[in-house]
Amino acid sequence: MQASPPSTAPEPLARLLLQWGVAPVPATPVAPRLGGWLGWADAIGLSQVLATPPASGVNAAAAEEARRWAAAALERLHSDLANAFDDALLARDAAEPAPDGVSLADLLAPFRLHHAQQQRLMAARIATLRERLRPHLADASGTGMRLAQLDAVIEHATLAAEKQALAGLATLLTRRAEAHHAADARGWRHPFWADLQRLLRAELDLRLQPVLGLMDSLEALHQADSP
Repeated sequence: MQASPPSTAPEPLARLLLQWGVAPVPATPVAPRLGGWLGWADAIGLSQVLATPPASGVNAAAAEEARRWAAAALERLHSDLANAFDDALLARDAAEPAPDGVSLADLLAPFRLHHAQQQRLMAARIATLRERLRPHLADASGTGMRLAQLDAVIEHATLAAEKQALAGLATLLTRRAEAHHAADARGWRHPFWADLQRLLRAELDLRLQPVLGLMDSLEALHQADSP
């Protein structure tokens, strides 16, 4: 069973970007994009995984243990990152009118740094959770083992592309700050802080999709083994 979602459900990143005036990127088939990301070592690894038939059968006890472990780990991650996102000092500064005589760039700098730090924290924590979840999935069944192997290959292949794409969010945040500043040079930090929190939660939701997919696979294994 998956962990309960945070009290404030995140909005999809694509929807948030659309609200902020970022045109959607036309969808393209996954296979060609994945082929462009795969290096030769990844391609060999993927071929080997797909060429090996998965073992049959489900270890019901291992699947149930994996489900419980994953739910608890995901809940801890949500809690830890939510606390990290809502930096008390920055939140207090954002609630105050901006001081006179300080440039927008200087006032924005700590918020940009906070976003970059949270991006690194999300990437590290989610990668660790994903890596630790795979052995649990592999213990649950032969199909789970194949999924775990595929996930490892795909994570390695898509890491650079994901990092590059999400790095562009910093530029978007700067544009949001400039727009808020143009509308209210003294009070711009308060709505900007709200934007930053929305973006962090939406980004976390996006980054967690592979983990949630693995957890859904555990749920499917449990359902398949249930009478």
